[in-house]
Amino acid sequence: MLIRVLLLFICFLLQIGVRNNVLLFGFAPDFLIMGFVLTVKKNDILDGVILGAGCGLLYDLIAYSYFGFGIFTLTLAGFLTAVFKKHVFTDNIISKMLIALLVSLINGIITLLIINSFYVQVGITIELVRVVLPVAVYTAVILSVPLFIYYLFSGKLKKVFG
Repeated sequence: MLIRVLLLFICFLLQIGVRNNVLLFGFAPDFLIMGFVLTVKKNDILDGVILGAGCGLLYDLIAYSYFGFGIFTLTLAGFLTAVFKKHVFTDNIISKMLIALLVSLINGIITLLIINSFYVQVGITIELVRVVLPVAVYTAVILSVPLFIYYLFSGKLKKVFG
């Protein structure tokens, strides 16, 4: 448990500190969603909710101006990661990338809906294509790098792509 919390804390530090240095065409990956995919256990939905709520609380305290926004979206992201890991075969890189893509897309859609409902009227479909989809794809692609390194050094390279 301590290693998982430490890995998630490292992802949290990457999210708030290094994120602006790894921009690709103005988009940054969501390191916390990558951390959820790497740390949430396969059959433990409560684990995903607790880790998501903890990360959301820290993220709200440091980054967001509206308290509760990060807690809600990251708790939902942790829950969705646990649900997808429970129902999808997660023993290779492609399935973990797919989980990261889906969780990032759903998290972006929920964020757009909240922003549209309470703060600023935005075109949801335009922002979905312009912002949410590229961030989700970038997050999934960046996730493949640590997963490939892990499978390479753990001797499970034959199981990498299925």
